[in-house]
Parts: sequence; structure tokens; C-alpha cells
Amino acid sequence: MENDKLLDQIKNIKNNKDIEVLLNENMKKHTSFKVGGNAEIFIKISTLEALKEILTICKNENVKTTIIGNGTNVIVKDEGISRSSNKIYK
Repeated sequence: MENDKLLDQIKNIKNNKDIEVLLNENMKKHTSFKVGGNAEIFIKISTLEALKEILTICKNENVKTTIIGNGTNVIVKDEGISRSSNKIYK
């Protein structure tokens, strides 16, 4: 995955204040079971518009995405996630 190209496109989103990008984020912080490895790219999203923009960028770049919501009932492998992981929060 070309992280640099993906990250550059995310930085150019108009409503960047609605997005927080974390690299190699430990998923234990974001799941109710507190287990699992790191997400290569973890994106915290606070608006529907920002989610739409992130999903469009990922689709255009052929980057698989996972939306985890509040992280309940989610178990992440110790090997982590090699895709864009998106968490919706307010």
C-alpha cells in the first residue's frame, strides 16, 4: 500500500478537522476486549461527510477499509490490520 499517497490525499480533505489519522495505532485502545495488534492506518472520523470522503479516497486507491464503530464485539489479530481502519466518533 502506498501510504504516502493515501495520506497526502487525506490531508487535502476540506474538513480535515473532522479527521484524525494515526499510523501503526495499537487496536487494544479501540476495542472492548483490549486485544490485538496495530492498524497500519487508523482514521478517527467525526462527521458523515468526512467518512464519505475517506471511503471515496480509499476506493480510488484500492485500499480496503474496515469500519469498527465503537469497537465492541471486535477482535483484532495480533498481526494487526494492513488496511485503513476507520472509527466513527463524536
